[in-house]
Amino acid sequence: MSRPTAIRVYRTLTPPFIMAVFVVGIHLLPGSDVDSSSWWSMFHIDKIFHVIAFVFLSLSLSIAFTKLRLYLDKVTILMIIILVSCTGFGTILEILQGELMVERTADFLDIVADCAGSALGFIVFRGLYGVFPGQIPTDLVISNSRIA
Repeated sequence: MSRPTAIRVYRTLTPPFIMAVFVVGIHLLPGSDVDSSSWWSMFHIDKIFHVIAFVFLSLSLSIAFTKLRLYLDKVTILMIIILVSCTGFGTILEILQGELMVERTADFLDIVADCAGSALGFIVFRGLYGVFPGQIPTDLVISNSRIA
């Protein structure tokens, strides 16, 4: 098996990069747009958005790393790397949001939602592919001869 080419690596890592930019964009939204007494705040709808955003971030990283065959058959290591990376990324964004953004605060429950979303990304990956990140399904049919 040959090493992945630079173009293939860039193409494979583009979706996680776009998701990371999207997550940063969500964290940079101004806080003055949400009334603190609204149903949005009362039901903590923002936590759901945190979970969904980090599900997609974790899922895109899982797909990219599996396609690149990083830590192939080392499921636990790959999942820990992705979980720590996503949670660390979310924690840094929360701290920056609390320090730099006007009318925004850092919230520990947002970090918990980020971590939960990252873990749920593995469950979604398993539901889509039947295996955990870092494994290639045994019944995988490769239709592209350049990949084989």
